[in-house]
Amino acid sequence: MYLNLFVARKEKRKSQREVAEILKISPQTYHLKESGKREFLLSEARVLAQHFGRSIDDLFKVS
Repeated sequence: MYLNLFVARKEKRKSQREVAEILKISPQTYHLKESGKREFLLSEARVLAQHFGRSIDDLFKVS
């Protein structure tokens, strides 16, 4: 699980559905990616890092 991504999402009070919409993917796909069962594309990681105001390394550090 990408714990830092989960925490950043909760701090912004965003649901998985809302973040999935930002990435233009389904909520189910986002859930699989956030839980570590699938990988984020680099382009998706960049969008999330910019949206949450963090570095890619910080967001995707595996816990």
